[in-house]
Amino acid sequence: LPFLALVVAVVFPFVTSEGVLSYIIPALIWGIACIGWTAIFRTGQFSMGQAGFMAIGGYVTGILTATPPWTSGITSATVHLPVLVGMLIGGLAAAVLAFIVGFITLRLAGIFFCIVTLAFGELVNVNTLNLPKVFGGINGMPAPDPQLFGLDFKSTRVPYYFLVLAAVIITSIVFWRLDRSRLGMLFRSVSSNRNLAAHTGINLMKYRVIAFTVAGFFAGLSGALFAHYLRVTTPTLFTFSESVLILIMCVVGGTRSAVAGSLVGALALSPAGDYLTSKLQGAKPLVFGVIVVLVAFFLTNGVTSIPEMVKNFAVGRVQARK
Repeated sequence: LPFLALVVAVVFPFVTSEGVLSYIIPALIWGIACIGWTAIFRTGQFSMGQAGFMAIGGYVTGILTATPPWTSGITSATVHLPVLVGMLIGGLAAAVLAFIVGFITLRLAGIFFCIVTLAFGELVNVNTLNLPKVFGGINGMPAPDPQLFGLDFKSTRVPYYFLVLAAVIITSIVFWRLDRSRLGMLFRSVSSNRNLAAHTGINLMKYRVIAFTVAGFFAGLSGALFAHYLRVTTPTLFTFSESVLILIMCVVGGTRSAVAGSLVGALALSPAGDYLTSKLQGAKPLVFGVIVVLVAFFLTNGVTSIPEMVKNFAVGRVQARK
């Protein structure tokens, strides 16, 4: 199934239009952030500040790859690193902050950690808006097109689609391998029974910080990808609403799997949300709210649990006939 999905993903941009790609590329970027959030959730924690780490990645790569607003006209003060380098540094900057925030706050649990991460995301948003000499204010930070292998990133979205697809594949492999490693087993044990894990000698703080830091890196990377895709990072791009959106995508897709649920939720809801926004302002939160309620009542493990439910139903019917 993963191989078939990869083949479809590679062929997809050649059989569709630029308009469809404009919906799919953001969905794949959201998928990267959602996979990281799921990793945090699978350690028993609930982050509401992932959009803040996305903003950090977007602004850092903009500062490093473009001419920042405060250096306009000062050639000697400008920095023009390659876009891929800027993206990686943006992810690393987000990871460093995630480590610091996690090290300080992951001693808290449940709603307290959730509130702290929410406050962190809002703090990032407020600073980017109110420090125009650093972050460009409401106009944001520009981010140039990538320059890779002589590909044309300006007139077509296909090269950027493959760049994002490569990032999604790398992210999926990292978290898939992480989930099946001893570290992933420890993550799940911390989540399933915190007290038992602590009594057996597992360092809860250590593994939560690891998960939060890794997720912070990929959130920063997704923010950097968004910045270069839109060619700008603004304070309105990564707000509390986007943190909630990540949560909704993961809930709808399902968190039982390390990767699949996050990608399915992002690919389903991101294009739907963009389409609803373009057609009727205000419809997106209403529709998403209804979807979450339906999933909570009928699909507690997300839409990725449907095949398993169908299989169990079929097995039950066969056994009943016997």
